Amino acid sequence: MNKIAFFVVLVVVGAGLGFLSGIISAPMVFDTPVFISSMGASAAPVTVPDVLGMTRAEAQRSIEGGNLILAGQWTEYGNFETMGMVVRQNPPAGTQVPRGAPVNIFWNVGPLFRPFYPDSIVGLSASRAEEKIADWQLYTAGRTRIPHPSIPEGEVIAVAPWFAESISVRRPVRLLVSSGWTGVPVLVGLRIAEAESVLVGRRLVMKIIEERPVTDILKEGIVLEQFPYSGENYMQGDTVSVVTGAIGAGGWGEW
Repeated sequence: MNKIAFFVVLVVVGAGLGFLSGIISAPMVFDTPVFISSMGASAAPVTVPDVLGMTRAEAQRSIEGGNLILAGQWTEYGNFETMGMVVRQNPPAGTQVPRGAPVNIFWNVGPLFRPFYPDSIVGLSASRAEEKIADWQLYTAGRTRIPHPSIPEGEVIAVAPWFAESISVRRPVRLLVSSGWTGVPVLVGLRIAEAESVLVGRRLVMKIIEERPVTDILKEGIVLEQFPYSGENYMQGDTVSVVTGAIGAGGWGEW
């Protein structure tokens, strides 16, 4: 056998052996593989729990107890009946998600408009007025202080804004508060007994210097003028002179 013939025989024998090897090994090579995750059972999906109607604390415990993460707590306006409760969730309850997936909840902060009665807080102390505003679940925007001749220091003079019965929770409430009055008090418009009581509290003396005839019976016994004027400085024991209204000697005054 020459060299060429021998080489051909080797090629044919090698090809045959390779074919037989492929037939034997092919079923083992192309069989469907089974992958084993390094995470094991933790890779299995979990079901999102139903947290509707729960408080935020209850919802958090339920979500975290289900191997999930409470990602966000968002607010929505709603009715008083479900106030403080979860009213929406994402993903919805029953959804299959990977362990550790985020869950968002939306809870009801109550109605957009709340009861508001500004006239009921005028005359209260500023701190008590702020407590009452908080009871209505509204917010204060601070205090503005101005002197007032008759309202004691620290009491509420007015409220802004002034909306009767209801107001949006987005609208803060500001209080106008009296800083008191350091000068001679305002007596004009007061009845004689009221004016005298105010002056006694300031250790001042009242003196009626004139009873001026008036035609309006409602002005009888009312302080019409005062000297010194309100707001002026004084010392204890000073005298404040007043002019009061009186029905004239001619009956009802001059026609």
